[in-house]
Amino acid sequence: MSHSRRDFIRSAALLAGTIPLAQLARGETGRPAVAGPAGGMPLREVLFSPGNLTERLRCFDRFELLRKPAGNPVMRAERPWEGAGGINWGSVLRSEVDGKYRFFYATDFPGRQEGAVLVDNSMQGRNHCVVCYAESDDGLSWRRPTVNRFFRDQFPDNNIVLAWPSYYNDSPSVIEDRHDPDPRRRFKLMMFHLDISDRDRTGCCLFVSPDGLAWEFTGTVLPSQDASSLWQDPRTGTYYAFLKDRLGNQRSRLLARSDDFVHWSEPQWIITPDASDSAGTNFYNQCAFVLSGRSLGFLNVYDVSTQTTWIELVESGDNQGWHRMPTRPRLLQPGPPGTYDSGGTYVGLAPPILVGDEYRYYYYASADRHDAADVGGNPAMRPCLAYATFPKDRLVGQQTEQDGAFATLPFVCPGGRLYLNCSSRDPVRVAIKRPGYGAEYAGFGLNDCRAVTGDSLRHEIGWKDHLDLEALKGKYIRLHVSGRNLIAYSAGLAAVVRT
Repeated sequence: MSHSRRDFIRSAALLAGTIPLAQLARGETGRPAVAGPAGGMPLREVLFSPGNLTERLRCFDRFELLRKPAGNPVMRAERPWEGAGGINWGSVLRSEVDGKYRFFYATDFPGRQEGAVLVDNSMQGRNHCVVCYAESDDGLSWRRPTVNRFFRDQFPDNNIVLAWPSYYNDSPSVIEDRHDPDPRRRFKLMMFHLDISDRDRTGCCLFVSPDGLAWEFTGTVLPSQDASSLWQDPRTGTYYAFLKDRLGNQRSRLLARSDDFVHWSEPQWIITPDASDSAGTNFYNQCAFVLSGRSLGFLNVYDVSTQTTWIELVESGDNQGWHRMPTRPRLLQPGPPGTYDSGGTYVGLAPPILVGDEYRYYYYASADRHDAADVGGNPAMRPCLAYATFPKDRLVGQQTEQDGAFATLPFVCPGGRLYLNCSSRDPVRVAIKRPGYGAEYAGFGLNDCRAVTGDSLRHEIGWKDHLDLEALKGKYIRLHVSGRNLIAYSAGLAAVVRT
């Protein structure tokens, strides 16, 4: 990757960071942005997440629990080469080129290799670990195309796209890279590989592919244990590797970054147990995505005492420092005993996908608890692919009890019209405040604001003498939102259209 390309990507980051996730999911990052609510171009989005706020008055974090549709699971193990491991760790993508859903997943089948290696609480080497590929037109009905690159004599018409013996492979994480101009590197994969014949190849190995079917090992191995994931920030093209290691005896999360998929930073801790966690709290895996201009992620929390896993929300303001939510809500929990995900909800390794007016988040579901590999298990309910949903642009925000308010961290005002994503039966007002100890900007106070009511993703905000924020362009501002029993998720600024 040349310096000129990196410089171009970075210079475009401010604009790209404001493109809604809906556009990113449709592959519109390289096209002109769609018109804003009043015909303007999007300039900035501000998510009302806990890490993006300063003052609060009778205000609390608001989270939307992920909902499991009745049609789950959407893909079960049903081929001979999926018989041992089921359908686990994987990435569901919706192509930016043809709109097709693509699913890359891990599975395994009996085939004893020499020796045995202890990984976590189970012995590996009894099975062959492979990566498979499935595709769909709607994300609900999946087909396994014939690939036959590996094990074709043992399994005719199989969909295995990657097999690397010696010894154990885990959590294949795939991205479709629309920033890389080289078509031979359109798809990129990171997979943990444990190699007993070449210890230097043990870790998270990186691959590239033109089509997602034929994979080439790049030679890069990142230091990690299993349960890892790869993410590319769609705003900048930067690559992030979420890695796993143990802090003491507890699984914890590391992060490495790269501008070119070749040279990587040294891993640094990002999520580790703290004083409120028990000795049995572990952080198993995670993924990342962009929502309303801010980086969020789903984090797998694994509890040794119950041998179950669930999913929390994490956030970052710069993609380097990641934080759990203060109340640590469990947004996606295991189902009741005997259901397809009663043993654990494991993170899918790809971002949520916008479909209509809701996001789909595909995850790896297990009916067996984590220790089932050693104590038996339920052969009739092997791990499978499922999904959960949350409303468009409404996952995390703020809610007030009675009369309350909150203010955001300061940011440089790009000008434009202000829109508020919120719901309230009572009047809602927004003031524009100065940073630090500063008060309201003259003419942009709560008493100047024209109140809005009702439920809308795009309430238009104005003041008595100002319809927009053009007068504050280039200044540091904070949004101060006030309302009674208000639920607010985010704000957006769109360019003013001059006629």
